[in-house]
Amino acid sequence: MTPQTTTRPFPAWPAVLGSIFLVACTSGATKGEGTSGATGTSGTTGTTGTTDGRVGGDPGTFQLTFEHNEVERDAVVYVPESYDPNTAVPLMLNFHGFDGEMGSYMEWAEMRPLAERDGSILVYPQGTLLDGSTHWNAALPGGDNKSDADDLGYVRELLTRIDADYPLDFERIYATGYSNGGMMAVALACYASDMVASVGMVSGVQLDTSTTCAPIHPTGVITLHGTRDWVLPYEGSAELNSHQSAIDFWVAHNQTDTTPTERSDTHGSMTIQEYVYAGGTNGVSVEHYLYVGGDHEWFEEEFQGANASSLVWDFTHRHDIHGPR
Repeated sequence: MTPQTTTRPFPAWPAVLGSIFLVACTSGATKGEGTSGATGTSGTTGTTGTTDGRVGGDPGTFQLTFEHNEVERDAVVYVPESYDPNTAVPLMLNFHGFDGEMGSYMEWAEMRPLAERDGSILVYPQGTLLDGSTHWNAALPGGDNKSDADDLGYVRELLTRIDADYPLDFERIYATGYSNGGMMAVALACYASDMVASVGMVSGVQLDTSTTCAPIHPTGVITLHGTRDWVLPYEGSAELNSHQSAIDFWVAHNQTDTTPTERSDTHGSMTIQEYVYAGGTNGVSVEHYLYVGGDHEWFEEEFQGANASSLVWDFTHRHDIHGPR
């Protein structure tokens, strides 16, 4: 089967974000952001490289490489031992942060035990270089466009290529990410919502809360953010939307209750507050976890026994493209 490349509009990269994330990459080198800044092929020890654009058909961890839009693109694909070749399976995309690298990010934002438990395929895509740092192009074209990376088209082709070897349940494709990767996950929900059933954003921000963000179906969204995030401040800035603006957007889009139910839990010295906006179209909800004193990170602190990976995974996997299952 020869995958077909779908032409997508080239999304934009607002110029102001480049300087913001250059600050981030100097401090996140041990946490999946700022780990490489080169070609994005290091840190994948134990993977099997495939340069013909195919994965294989068996369980294992593979590095998938193919050319999209005249650019060589990579991704780490994890197929669990519990994979059932006789059933179309769900897939989770997890996008690294600015200047991140897929292999080391896979170790940090660990989801493989969850994929094994549920028989889902797990993919850590690799961003392309922008001024020497890897990034995700998470906005549409505009006057301050700084990137022409066709990341929406890349993700679409990535799914098509994986489906050629591992039949996917295209009603159960999920996306999440950290920081700039969280922006990319939400960008899929905005501009390519036919591809994703639900999404999660960890220490990220939604760049577009205008009418150009136009999902075609109710979309479950979960967000996690720290009150002391110095890279992407919770309250936003002159250049960036606040985190609450993203919550408000999805509450309105999904027509959920506007007053959330609230719970809190403490993990060590960290208080985590849960806000659930329920009652949306087709039963869709919006969930937000506020880490009081939390920094710019993929959170290991647990709410009711669940860290960031578990919270995002379990929330998204409760949905298909029509709503909760």
